[in-house]
Amino acid sequence: NGQIVLPGETFSYNAVVGDTTAEKGYQEAAGYQDGKVIQVLGGGVCQVSSTLYNAVVFAGLKTTERHAHTYEPSYVTPGEDAMVSYDGYAGPDLRFVNNGKTAIGIKASISGQTLTVSIYGNPILEDGVTVSMHSEKIKELDAPAPTYVEDPTLQPGTEVVAKAATPGSRWQTNLITKKNGQVVSDVLLHNSTY
Repeated sequence: NGQIVLPGETFSYNAVVGDTTAEKGYQEAAGYQDGKVIQVLGGGVCQVSSTLYNAVVFAGLKTTERHAHTYEPSYVTPGEDAMVSYDGYAGPDLRFVNNGKTAIGIKASISGQTLTVSIYGNPILEDGVTVSMHSEKIKELDAPAPTYVEDPTLQPGTEVVAKAATPGSRWQTNLITKKNGQVVSDVLLHNSTY
């Protein structure tokens, strides 16, 4: 909230938010690590980065880095998420460039369970032009083959399923541009594999 991005400047979510530490007030919540859902400090920050990503796209700003989650997100349409992870220097990030002619501001607020992110400034899109995303599942993917790990604490011949394999999916996200309500462009934005 309150970040100003000058024309031509790149915004980096990780550079602004930084490490999600207890000293900064972050608490534990669900997050992904090594393909498993665990409790981690700052778990859930991707809901913020994904909401920001949508605001950036709808404002007509140019995204330069965006990553899909390992699993389909539940809080946003798959293909419209933006996974981030701070590792001190080069973790998966959400980055965009202010491709407008004037500075923009980011306003982020939460009310109850609703997060709102708005982009303020002179419009980047022409009058009457709107941008949206449309995502659809284009393929179901087979569950991965099991991985076997020896566990010396188990009785010989005993097998335990640590995590059941789940099928994946591939999603195609198109960027739809309308002028005065009429579609003028419908192009591939990206593919996401979960």
